[in-house]
Amino acid sequence: MVIEKSAVNKYLELWAWVSEVFGTKPFTMDQFRGTFPSPDPAKVLHDMARLNLIRRVEKAKYSVVKPADLAKNIVEESMAQERILEEAALPFAFSHDDAVTIWTDGYYWTGFTPGFKPVHLQINKADRKPWKKFLIEHHAEYALEDERKTMFGLVFIVHPVSRLSHVIKNDTPVVPLETVLEYCRERIHFYKPALDYLQEKYGPATREAPGHAS
Repeated sequence: MVIEKSAVNKYLELWAWVSEVFGTKPFTMDQFRGTFPSPDPAKVLHDMARLNLIRRVEKAKYSVVKPADLAKNIVEESMAQERILEEAALPFAFSHDDAVTIWTDGYYWTGFTPGFKPVHLQINKADRKPWKKFLIEHHAEYALEDERKTMFGLVFIVHPVSRLSHVIKNDTPVVPLETVLEYCRERIHFYKPALDYLQEKYGPATREAPGHAS
């Protein structure tokens, strides 16, 4: 069962109070119920454990996850969100900086900061609504291209196009090589090393890119 984001925020607030009350000492369900009135303390503790806010130390005993560990868990869960694409039934292709990384076989990485990892996806314009529904259902952070908002962690940057064109490279859907070459040429000051790599590996750019068209 998926826990709604509004509920996650409430559980985070509850975690702060549980931490204030019990500190680093283990506590039982009875102790929790005696301190925090709840119609279903078992469910609350179960949900908090699923959210990595508390951990079970032994049968019927729990302890609060430390702030440093909580921060680490949040970052790791955010970065793991890219795996939801394995469940996507909608067509897409990695594009922009991600496409450069894929076509250069991981040689050229750029377009991210220590606190922000965008994942660029091209989708069909006709699929905008189902993609939005998919990302919301999976609690994924996302933004349309050029959307102005504060972004951190892993964020899917969605680029709707009239007609999606992609190839499969190493079992991964990605925009064609000629699209990546054009992207690099338009930003030659940043992408010259990537462009040099691609030209050396694939030779003169042609409309026939390696991979299998989909």
